[in-house]
Amino acid sequence: MWVGGLLTYPPAHLPTYSSLMLRRSFLLALAVTAAACSGRRTASPAASPSPERSAERAPVFVPVPDANTLAIVRMANNVELAYTIIAAPRAVRSSVKALVRRERASHTALNAALERIAGRMDVEPREDDVSRLLREQSLPRRDSLRALSGRGFDSAYVDLEVRSHRELLVAIDSVFLRSVRHPALESYLTDSLRPTIRAHLAQAERLQSTLVPRQ
Repeated sequence: MWVGGLLTYPPAHLPTYSSLMLRRSFLLALAVTAAACSGRRTASPAASPSPERSAERAPVFVPVPDANTLAIVRMANNVELAYTIIAAPRAVRSSVKALVRRERASHTALNAALERIAGRMDVEPREDDVSRLLREQSLPRRDSLRALSGRGFDSAYVDLEVRSHRELLVAIDSVFLRSVRHPALESYLTDSLRPTIRAHLAQAERLQSTLVPRQ
């Protein structure tokens, strides 16, 4: 946690809340939960944990440094752009094609703005396990998209956009906005990234309700 401007870490046996939330947001397949990470064991019905034991198991929120936030957000934008490269020649419905165009334009602009902010902050984006795992998680998703065509592709792409944008919103609200320190990065998160992701999610959810589920 931040103490006197320095980033310190909790004891190794305590899970960090920011780490858990980012992994939940981006790596749902890993099914990471606070209970699992803290090694919770099933207690007998009559047993009730002491306040000291409960505090020991509670996740500790450790802010994500701005340099790591920059790298994670940049990776999230790049992943969305990778999806649009696959989707552009495969999308069939005009409404899905419009979503693909919007995703490409918006995430290109978001990345350009992020690079300007990093330069203004004089901070180099620093990759960590979360940003690397975000990239790794996207690989099987991209493979799944490449295996589809026609209306089945449209449905799968829109489903993926709903899922990925919901995940990113959780990360923004639960981790990034609680961690950010530099005003320029905070403004980017609140005024640019979050409204864009919400708008994309709303468009994808509307489309999802009109598409036949993938067989």
